[in-house]
Amino acid sequence: METTAPSQAGQAGETVDINRPDIQRRNFIALLFDFIFFGIAINILNPRAMPPDFVARLGGGPVLVGLAGLVFHVCWPLPQLLFAPWVNRARRKKHYVTIPGIPARLTFIPLALLMIAVGPAHPGLLIALFLGSIVALALGDGLSVVAWMDVIGSSISNERRGRLFGLGQAITSILVAVIVAPMVRLMLGPDGPPFPENYALLLIIASVLFTAGLIAYLFVKEGPSPPPQDSPTFSQYWRFLGHLLREDGGFRHYLVTRFVFDLSGIAMPFYIVFATDILGQTSGVALSDQILLITVTGIVMALIFGRINERRGSRPVIIVGALAALVIPLLVLGTSIMGVTGLHLAWIAVGVFNASFVPGFLNWVVEYAPEGYRPIYSSLSNTFSVAALLAPLLGGVIVEVFSYEALFGVALVIGGLAFLLALRLQEPRRAPQD
Repeated sequence: METTAPSQAGQAGETVDINRPDIQRRNFIALLFDFIFFGIAINILNPRAMPPDFVARLGGGPVLVGLAGLVFHVCWPLPQLLFAPWVNRARRKKHYVTIPGIPARLTFIPLALLMIAVGPAHPGLLIALFLGSIVALALGDGLSVVAWMDVIGSSISNERRGRLFGLGQAITSILVAVIVAPMVRLMLGPDGPPFPENYALLLIIASVLFTAGLIAYLFVKEGPSPPPQDSPTFSQYWRFLGHLLREDGGFRHYLVTRFVFDLSGIAMPFYIVFATDILGQTSGVALSDQILLITVTGIVMALIFGRINERRGSRPVIIVGALAALVIPLLVLGTSIMGVTGLHLAWIAVGVFNASFVPGFLNWVVEYAPEGYRPIYSSLSNTFSVAALLAPLLGGVIVEVFSYEALFGVALVIGGLAFLLALRLQEPRRAPQD
């Protein structure tokens, strides 16, 4: 929702009009740098890949390896629903990003130094330190994002926000492809530092970038987001959530759509295994093809989705992303006819799927939530989808009991349902605000 009222800026007594072109440019640049620095750092950590790889190097069993890949995504939404009522009742939201964000983003440095001091002789302690740093970031960033969603909604116009997400994703993807991927390959390769110093150094680099993003965020002039008179207290909060889910049909439909969309990723970890085990590709060829096609597609689609979001809103982006969720398993199943070409097309569809989340689902909540209630709406949407993140565990059971083809068939059905739900989703810029 575009703001029209003046805003109290970060310094007491200073009043600014948030819609002034210079303030909008300042906020755009500050948020863009925050977005890029955070995006590069999280790609260095790669929470779905680096923690399992680290645990596996230390001899962790399959269950621990699998849980290591989920720990960030499960811990990230856990504190949000409980934190939201305090943020929602605050007149200023900006400090609710920085207070939990500072320790979360700096935690890596002491933990990484401890990893270097401990050395490889104590694998259990190393795993605890490494995963502890990931949990600390997930919890701290989970708290920060509740207020960040409100600030990014109140401090920048809808049109500029769409441009911000598209440009930020595109620049991040380019830098990840050109700088981060070669750096990680060198650091973790035979010519890099010894283990575990190599992982510890990556944690320190990520921490520096996380902190740089937070410094850029400090330059944002926060827009007005006063709490509504009926903002629920903590004792009223759970009853309020029940009322919200009963009465707000548009948001309820969004929650179901996002849950099914996230659930459609049930087969994502198994496509690369299918490529090597069934199609006979080597790991080097399969991984390099996947990374290249997903990254290039992500760069292109980030710019396209940013433009669509700017002109048409979030709903068309979500529809395209849901269509990709339907097409991915269909293309992988089609490799029996198309061969490797079908797999390459599937990687392109995965790039579309990944690129749709921020300008689609994330921005939908920012624009749809009534002014003064963004923290509650965003925390509820993130928490509601946490169960879907565990879907790959179920996917592993389906492969073990049945087959890859059975799992891809399940993903195809779920993707089709996500697409049908997306078609019926409201466009928040035309939704009634009540």
